Amino acid sequence: MRVYIMTDAEGVAGVENIEDWVCYDSRYYELTRELLTKEVNAAIAGFAKAGGSEFLVVGGHGHGGINSLLLDERALYLSRGLPREYQFGMSEKFDAAAWIGQHAKAGALKAHLAHTQNHEVIDRRINDISVGEFGEFAMVAGCFGVPAIFGSGDKAFCEEAQALIPQIHTIAVKEGINETSGEDLNYEDYRKSTIAALHLHPNRARALIEEGAYNALTDFAKSRQNYKPFVIQAPYIAETWYRYTRAAVPYKTIQKHDTNFLELHSAPMIYEQP
Repeated sequence: MRVYIMTDAEGVAGVENIEDWVCYDSRYYELTRELLTKEVNAAIAGFAKAGGSEFLVVGGHGHGGINSLLLDERALYLSRGLPREYQFGMSEKFDAAAWIGQHAKAGALKAHLAHTQNHEVIDRRINDISVGEFGEFAMVAGCFGVPAIFGSGDKAFCEEAQALIPQIHTIAVKEGINETSGEDLNYEDYRKSTIAALHLHPNRARALIEEGAYNALTDFAKSRQNYKPFVIQAPYIAETWYRYTRAAVPYKTIQKHDTNFLELHSAPMIYEQP
C-alpha cells in the first residue's frame, strides 16, 4: 500500500518553542530536523510492518524540517514548492494519508505551539467548519479520495483530528498546559501563551508512533470501508479571522470558489473588518 506522510515540526516531542527550535536561524534547528525525521522513520517502520510498500514524505514545515541523510531509504521526499504548492504532491495513487509532528489549530485549549498557518490567525473556517492545517489538508486529500488514517503530535491536535475524522488513529507525544484560547491576545502575546508543555522522551514517542502506525495501517487493511475521505460539498467558502499585530488591526478575509476546492486557496481575497 502507498502511504502519504505530511510532516510539520511544532508537534514533535522535544521541540519546545518557535524562536529556539523551528526557524532557519534557531539555535536548535538542526536538532529539530533530526527529531522530526526520526519520528517519521518510526512511522515508516510501523507502516512497513503492516504492509506499506511505498512512502512519500512531504515537508510541510515552512522552514523545512526533514534531514534527508537520516530519512528512511524506503521513502521519497518532497520538499515544498510550486506549482500548486498547497496540493503538496497529493494524488489518487495513494491509499492512505498520515501526519507526523502536527500541531493543533489556533485557539485550541491545552495545545503546544498552536497556530493555523501563522500566529496571526484566530480561526479559519471552511464551509463553516473550523479547521487548522491538519483539517484543511485532510480536505485536500479527500478531493483525491484518500482517507486520513494516522496522526501524531500534541494531545490537542489528536483531539482535534478525532473530532473531525473519528476513525483516525492518533498518538500524543506531548501536552500543552495553557487552558485559554488566546482569542483576545495580540500576535506577540499569543505566540508566548502556548509554549509550556509536558513532553514524552523522544525514544518513547518514537516507539509509540511506530506501534500506532502499525495499528492504523493494519486496521485500515482489514476494514477499509470504515475509512472515508474527508469530503465537503461545493460551493466552497473560506473565512479567516486575524488578530491584532503591530502592523495591523484585526480583520477578516473571505475566499470563494463555486466548484473546485483546490482552487479555493488561490481565489481572490475579500478583506473585511470584523
